[in-house]
Amino acid sequence: MASKELRKLKRRELLKMLLVQCQETERLQQELIEITNTHETMMESYERLKVKLNVKDERLNQKDAKIRELQNTIEGIKASREIELEEAGSIAEAALRLNGVFEAAQRAAEQYLVNVRSLSERAPEIPEIPAEEKQIPIETGWRAGIRRRGTASRVRPAAGGEDSLTLAAVSGKAHG
Repeated sequence: MASKELRKLKRRELLKMLLVQCQETERLQQELIEITNTHETMMESYERLKVKLNVKDERLNQKDAKIRELQNTIEGIKASREIELEEAGSIAEAALRLNGVFEAAQRAAEQYLVNVRSLSERAPEIPEIPAEEKQIPIETGWRAGIRRRGTASRVRPAAGGEDSLTLAAVSGKAHG
């Protein structure tokens, strides 16, 4: 309002206007207090949320680090498994080679037995070899290439009159 209009108003009207302005001011101050309280409450809530988020961020960072560590562990395990698989192939190859060595040893043992048999067959031509020396000594714990076809068999007493045991050789023929 302009100052001329205010001068024309009566005292009572001016007082009413002043009273209305005071009430409006009080209402606005009360609203300001409420808004300030709401703002403070929101700020406190914001700070609590901020702290909680920081804690969760820290937990997430720890979990991310743990995930990276586990991924590295998994990669290491995968690499070691690949090495083990490669070595398994090497072990299988070594086993095949060992089988070849054992087969060669078996053939050599069979050849030895054949030679011993042929010598024992020619034994009557050799003068006076005692019967004990004609027999091939076989240890009971020795198993390289000789398969038993049952239990030991009894043969006729040797020259000394004692019973002797003879094991079946690879060919299955008794000798001695």
